[in-house]
Amino acid sequence: MRRDFDSSACAKAAADKGVFAFLDDYRDRLCRIAAVLLIISVLALSIFGIVMLYSTSVAVYGEKLLIKQAKWICLGIFGAAVCCFMDYRVLCRHRRKILLLAALPLAYLALIHILALTGLSAQSLNRFPLVHGVNGAYRWLFIGSYSIQPSEFAKLAIIVFMAGYYGLNPRWAPLFGRGLLRPLSVIGAVLLLILLGGSLSLTVISAAVVLVLLFVAGVRQRYFIILAAALGLMIWGVLALSPGRLRRVTESWLHPENYRQTTGYQLHHSQVALGSASWAGVGFNRSRMKEHYLPEAHTDFIMAIVGEELGYLGLLLVTLMYLLLVGSAFLLGMLAVDRQGMLLGIGIGFSVGIHALANLAVVSGALPTTGVTAPLVSYGGSSMVVTWLGIGLLGSIARVARRRELNQAMAPVRAPNFELVQPELLNPRAQT
Repeated sequence: MRRDFDSSACAKAAADKGVFAFLDDYRDRLCRIAAVLLIISVLALSIFGIVMLYSTSVAVYGEKLLIKQAKWICLGIFGAAVCCFMDYRVLCRHRRKILLLAALPLAYLALIHILALTGLSAQSLNRFPLVHGVNGAYRWLFIGSYSIQPSEFAKLAIIVFMAGYYGLNPRWAPLFGRGLLRPLSVIGAVLLLILLGGSLSLTVISAAVVLVLLFVAGVRQRYFIILAAALGLMIWGVLALSPGRLRRVTESWLHPENYRQTTGYQLHHSQVALGSASWAGVGFNRSRMKEHYLPEAHTDFIMAIVGEELGYLGLLLVTLMYLLLVGSAFLLGMLAVDRQGMLLGIGIGFSVGIHALANLAVVSGALPTTGVTAPLVSYGGSSMVVTWLGIGLLGSIARVARRRELNQAMAPVRAPNFELVQPELLNPRAQT
């Protein structure tokens, strides 16, 4: 029998029975609502990203970047469809293999980066297969004219690993050895490879995702003081050993206007772009900063052009779409039928949310300039594909939850015990 979705009745039921009991009663309906909101937000951000990529790149690159981005989107949608129709619990069972597969290219790039730090020339390093330095960094693998950033895939592999580990072994979460030391020794090695590859920003973001999943999994809260201190010590050590990163913080971030011709050039022009906009902006495709003034206008700083052309209303609309996407992911995680799905949904949602937040903070100057893209909006194949793969896993969570609800609703009713029924009641002719 179909139940009407009355908001007042739902609120009363949630107050009386508790949130999780309420979610269990309305699992099927809420899964459909969350899935629809997720699809709307993802498609809206992807279409918006294509439109803004046209505005920021067509004058300089023509249609080249648009065609490549469209190919990445198609590849991501195909991967999302595969993940959606695949049971996420199968991936969680193979979490070690997935994490190892993601760590191998990271180890290769970490080796290249270490060789670069030892003084090996860029010409010698470029002789290694699939490697080409970009602004002195070796974070990408090049296959023809396409580049892949393995650290993006490693971040999703870490989420799958933690969802499988703590989802299948919930009783280990409060323990120090099995609940913290053992999984963090594996995850810490992968984070170290990302850091050795030269990507401090993705290392910090991945570490933040790990901390959130540890909290949700039920790790004792006193351990987080040690973990936060270790993360802060790592950031301080990297800044101390890297004068370029330290100058980026002390000079270009704190005083971009004083260094607008050197280290603060990018942030200064990003703030000029945002400051020249009003509530409605200067108009679509009328930005002045993208015309050879703002570097990387189509990747890390595309939101500055969004603010300049579409104003604060455009930025607000994009932010609302991100909130809708993250909220849908969290809701699907809460509606999951097991702890694996819950941790997977929360991890994916938080990963997308912190990426979007970090990008907006960098563009506005709230955080130091770093290479963090805006999910589904910025140009970038690896970020686009990984985000779509995460969306596909969220779809798998919703599909498994709805399938279990459907199986329970269509379960056959147990036949009554007719041996307890009087024979004359079954056969009226027996009475005569």
